[in-house]
Formats: sequence, structure tokens, C-alpha cells
Amino acid sequence: MTPNETFAVLDAYVWRQDLALKRDMRLAWHTAALQRQRKRLPSLKRLLSPGKTKKLTGDELDQRRQEHADLRERARYGK
Repeated sequence: MTPNETFAVLDAYVWRQDLALKRDMRLAWHTAALQRQRKRLPSLKRLLSPGKTKKLTGDELDQRRQEHADLRERARYGK
């Protein structure tokens, strides 16, 4: 298997895991809703949306971009 194929397989695996996580969260949300708890349930949209991420700036952003470029160069992924 070539490096490109390996990374494509890894990307597909991450995508499938994300779908499975969202499916499980939907199931948990519906289960809790059916129990008719007294507490207010968070909305499904809020449960499925990713949390806020820290914005990278300055040196840290440059370092992450350089690391990413180095990884892509070594794997020749995306060319």
C-alpha cells in the first residue's frame, strides 16, 4: 500500500468514527428525551456541534503550519 493510500484509509477511518460518534450521541439524546426527565435537555444541535476551538496565532500557528508541511512532504500526501 502506498503512503497516499494509507492516508486515504486513515481519513476514511476517522470519518467513519465521527459518524459513529454522532449516531451514538443521537441515540443517547433520544433515550434521555423519552425518559421525560424533569431537567431540561440540551438541544441535539448543541450536542452534535463541535466545541469552540482555540484560535492559534503568532509563533504557535507558524509552528503548526510548518509541522503540517513537513508531514505532507515526508508522506507526499495530497500531491
